Amino acid sequence: MRGFLFAVTNSPSGVVAIQLLDEVAAGIFGVISIIIAADLMRGTGRFNLAQGLVALSTGLGAALSNLCSGFVVQSSGYTVGFFALATIALAGLIFFAFFMPETRPEEISRSASTAAVPV
Repeated sequence: MRGFLFAVTNSPSGVVAIQLLDEVAAGIFGVISIIIAADLMRGTGRFNLAQGLVALSTGLGAALSNLCSGFVVQSSGYTVGFFALATIALAGLIFFAFFMPETRPEEISRSASTAAVPV
């Protein structure tokens, strides 16, 4: 969402308002990545390894994002660069929405769903 909004605004106050979305996204990502890693690594003793791999992937993604968008911006301008990054993010959202399985263990899912049913 931020990429598309940045591509269509020239207002300094608009840029600041859009940057606030970055903080919201960072907070959500920070919590969700820990929960997914905990669910996937439950009982294996490899939670820290999973957290390290998440941090490595995030760092590589940030570096590649700047590198690739730099080439796009240099050849086509900022608007196309923001649209390109937003399109890549949208592809990631679609991928995870359709192909990321539920990571919470099934027995916890069942007990949570039965506990919510009033007797």
